[in-house]
Amino acid sequence: MSDPRRRRALVASGALFLVGPVLPLALAATERLLGRTGSYPTPEPLPEDPFVEVVVPAYLEESTVGATVEVLTNALEKSAVRHLVHVVASDEGTAASAAAAGKVTRTGRGGKPAAVNAAVEQSTADVVVLTDANCRIEPPDWPVQMLRELQDTSLLSANKTEVGSDDVLFWRLESWLKLNASSDGGTLGVVGEFLAMRRRDYRPVPPATTSDDLWLAMDFDARGLRVSVSPTIVTCEDPAPRPEQWERRVRIAYGQLVMALPRLRALSRTPAGRNYLAHKMYRLTVGAAAFWTALAALVSVRPRVLVPVVGVPVGAAVAQYRGLLPVTTPVDPVAAVVALQAIPVAAASRIVRRSLRRDGKAVAGWRKVPR
Repeated sequence: MSDPRRRRALVASGALFLVGPVLPLALAATERLLGRTGSYPTPEPLPEDPFVEVVVPAYLEESTVGATVEVLTNALEKSAVRHLVHVVASDEGTAASAAAAGKVTRTGRGGKPAAVNAAVEQSTADVVVLTDANCRIEPPDWPVQMLRELQDTSLLSANKTEVGSDDVLFWRLESWLKLNASSDGGTLGVVGEFLAMRRRDYRPVPPATTSDDLWLAMDFDARGLRVSVSPTIVTCEDPAPRPEQWERRVRIAYGQLVMALPRLRALSRTPAGRNYLAHKMYRLTVGAAAFWTALAALVSVRPRVLVPVVGVPVGAAVAQYRGLLPVTTPVDPVAAVVALQAIPVAAASRIVRRSLRRDGKAVAGWRKVPR
């Protein structure tokens, strides 16, 4: 390839990568001009004194679930909300540590969808909240905020934060894009750490679903029910060790790709679905491919002796994010942005490997690090 063609490839791929963060906003502006923001039916009003059940599916969370139950219970009691905190524990240690919960159900290791399905099937609550055993929900009066915001939406999620995480730039961008999408045609960018809905609207998640939160959002949207991210409620958790964080990111990307790619046509038919394609899917496919193409083009137009000037920092950023390079620098948040571009590559590789497996067996859950 000649130098002019390499430079054009560099400019084009660089532009495709940089347009990713603003593409959902451009799409939303275009849909507003075209009057395609969509309309959703007003949800059925909640009872005056709704009964709220908080479901906490937990596995190997012996050191975290007890404190989580206490914090959840205190928030619900101080908000004067009728409630039940229900822990669905997949191991004896977690079940014992959750003894202070209003209800503890001991199950086998069947995966999160099975645990949630069983809990909601037994529930008699008006509102069901799904959360994790290792996160905190803020502000303290979140039950009041949640009930108020559920008056206008059918599935309510929250913004996620990680205390002291290198992914700070990523989370800020996510929050900004999700809140903008919620104010327009809804969003599918929910997080499993907080999902609130009317119990009657819940439909069982298929077993072995990798991304159960995305499945729920897509299911609600496909039924014409509004999905939103709260402007006031956030979930907080401590960042996982880097190797565990890498595996978690790859698993999430894997789940999104295997669920969304076969449903591209259906997603393109709703405002929230189109926003998801412009936001999440673009970043996982076109955006990541453009980044690596731009990197390759940049290396090809430079003298070979300078190739390490580009390759070494990128390789170090990925190695650091994976926990293979135990160093800390002031530019770690920027390095994390670079490293995140390797996540879709790892997820795509996992898809290919699993498609070539001959046994075709589905695995319940994923490799879990005890907490």
